[in-house]
This record gives sequence, structure tokens and C-alpha cells, in this order.
Amino acid sequence: MSHNHRVLRQGRLIAGACAIALLSTAIAAPASADVDDQKKKSDHKVATAQRNLDDTSAKLVKVNKALITTNKKVTKAQSKLKSANKKVTKANNHLRDMRSQLAIAKADESKNKNTLKVNKSKQAKSKVLVGGIARQSYMSGGLGNLQLTLNILTSHGDVTSKLSVADMVMRQQGGVLSKLASERAKGTAANDRLSAARRRIATLTVQATNAQTAAKKAQGKAKTARNKVVSLQKTQTKQRNALAKQKKTELANLKKQKKESSRLAAIIRKRNIAAAKAAKRKRETATRKATPPPVRHSSSSSGSGTSRHSSGGGGILAAPGSLGSIVSGFGSRVNPVLGISMLHAGDDFPYACGTPVHAARGGTVASTGWDSAGGNFVLIDHGYIGGTNIASYYAHFQRSAVVHRGQHVSKGQLIGYSGTTGRSTGCHMHFGVMANGRWVNPIPYIS
Repeated sequence: MSHNHRVLRQGRLIAGACAIALLSTAIAAPASADVDDQKKKSDHKVATAQRNLDDTSAKLVKVNKALITTNKKVTKAQSKLKSANKKVTKANNHLRDMRSQLAIAKADESKNKNTLKVNKSKQAKSKVLVGGIARQSYMSGGLGNLQLTLNILTSHGDVTSKLSVADMVMRQQGGVLSKLASERAKGTAANDRLSAARRRIATLTVQATNAQTAAKKAQGKAKTARNKVVSLQKTQTKQRNALAKQKKTELANLKKQKKESSRLAAIIRKRNIAAAKAAKRKRETATRKATPPPVRHSSSSSGSGTSRHSSGGGGILAAPGSLGSIVSGFGSRVNPVLGISMLHAGDDFPYACGTPVHAARGGTVASTGWDSAGGNFVLIDHGYIGGTNIASYYAHFQRSAVVHRGQHVSKGQLIGYSGTTGRSTGCHMHFGVMANGRWVNPIPYIS
């Protein structure tokens, strides 16, 4: 092996080691072990914070939905209770009226009974009076003292015959008895009417009492139902407020953890860039004025190649699909699941569930697994290309990847099947690119 080849090989090994250290998937140099370990712990905290935020957001969405339903039920229950209260008021008023009418009817009936009693007493007295007059006339053998009585009654009128006077007496006593009998008949008829009215009003009063009881019972049920949904409303409102507060706290924590991860990534990036520059200087010194070969786009391209391709990309990765088919591109957007503005760190290609996904370039599988955002994912380290460490990221696989961590893959090799796992609203393939540990727009890097 020539000296130049040994230098190039050594440079590739250094670059590869730096890239793997950057992605926290392999052991870095002993001097940087602490930073790599801190980065790994920081990334774990970021993932944990993201999962917590996802869980809280999902719970908040669920509670908000339930609260909206409960608010509608409270409004409906309040309306029913209001209607029940009106019915109770109406029933109370009706019952009060019926009771008043019943009291009046009873009083009228009692008064009429007293009147009948008085009439009956007067009839008895009249009968005694008439009987006394007749007896006195019979015993005296004529009109006797009755003449004097009649003279007084008739204001000393001229009486032509005893028979006429007797006839007048009989007529008068007959009139008295007839009047008393008529009054008694009228009183009896009135009393019958009053009794019938009292019975009718008594029946209506019972009905009114039953209606009042039913109205109060309905009111009680409406009040219980209202209180139940109001209690649920209060509970759900507390839950909503607590979750909203928790979400705010978790958002702040996620921001803090991401900031720390970015800080550590910057340290590692500077270290790796310095190592890459040192390797480059060493290669240039060994090869003197040798020019690195251009990047090849064949399926045999290795992810650990040392092409001097510009960091801008220029088609160093195979595009997962037509660029015109991208349904959601790289950049800030409102997350369709969480409902908050976040960076969409990649491009979404319209892959149907179960569509094969292939490596965009040869390299080493840095990581596979599952997280709350990407679901089943694969991260491939393509090494340093033109002084920039490049990695590609594939997310939302239907199931676990068909490759494993540490495995070398070739460009176009099958790595998994598309799906909709993680924070996804439908089947597609999310494709992301990292340059020196930072998410970048994939477009300049894919052909």
C-alpha cells in the first residue's frame, strides 16, 4: 500500500469516527468522551421532553373535546331546569287558586245551610201560629178574638162577613207557608249546586296538588341532572387548565433541552471540523498537490467517501421521489397534530403505506428505532463529503427497519417500508438531511 493511500485511508477513518461521534452512535476519542456522553444524555432528555409534550397535548385535545360536549349538556340542562321551575310556579299558583275557590265554596255551602235552617224554623213557627188560630176559632165557636186580631191586621177595615174574614186569614196563612216552602226549595236547590261546585273544586284541587307534586319531582330531577353536568364541567375545566399549564411548562422544558443539545452539538461540530481540517492538511501534505476525485453518483458510492463536493449538496443524495410531488416541505409550519408552530425538518413524499424505502446514498446505519415524532425511523451516516458531515433520516416506517445499527448500506438498498407511525396524519415518507449535526433543507442535497 502506498503512502498516499495510507494517508487517505487514515483520513477516511478519522472523518468516519468524527461523524459517528457527532450522531452519538459510536465511541468518540477519549478526550471528547465527556462531551459525547453529555450530548447523548441531552438528546435523551430532548426525546423524553418531546414524548411528555406529545402525551400532554393529546390529553389536552381529548379533555377540550369532552369539555365542549359537557358545555352543551350544561346549557341544555340549565334550559330544562328553567322550564321545570316555570312549571312548578304555575302549579303552585293553580293550586293556590283552587284552594281559595274551595274555601269560598265551602263557606257558601255552609251559609246556605244556615239559611235553610232558619227557613225551616220559620216554617215551624208559622205552622204553630196557623194551628193556634184555627184552634182558637173552633173553641170560641166563631171568630172570637180572632176578629180583633184581623181588625188589627187589616187596619180596622170594614168586614162584611165572618166567612170573608176567615177566608182572608186562611189565605194569609197559606201565603206564609207557600213563601216559606218556596224559599226552602230555592235554598235546597242552591245548596245542591254549591255542593256540586264544592265537589268539583275539591276534585280540581286534588288534581292541582298532583300536578304540583309532579312538577316538583320533575324540578328535582332537572336540578340533579344540571348539578351533575355542572360538576363534570368544573372537573373538566380544572383538568383542561392543569394540562394547559403543564403543556406550557413542557414546551419551555423542551426548548431548554433543545438549546442545551444545540450547544453540545456546536462543541462537537467544532471538534469534528477541526479534526476534518487536520486530516485534510495531513492528506494535502502527504499527496502534495493531489486533487480529490469528484463525487460519483453510482449505486456503489460509499458514504465514507472524501469527495470535495461543496457543502451545498448539489445532488450528492438520491431523491426519494419527484421534487414536484413533495406534499410538505422543509421549514416552519403549524404541526397538524400538536397545533403549534414548529420546524418541519425535512420533506414529505407521498408514499403509500407499505412502499419500499431505499437509502439515498451509501453509508453506515447510525441509528434505528422509534420516537414519538418520527415513529419507526432510520438514520444513515454518509461521512464527510466536501468537509461536511452528511446524514440522511427516514421516518414514519410501517414497522421496524430491515437494517440495523452499525450496518453498512449501499445506495438504493432497501431499508424499510413507509407507513404512518409517530406524529403523522397519514401514510407518507419523511426524508430529512443533517449537515454537521444540524437539520438543513434537503432540496440542495438531492438529485
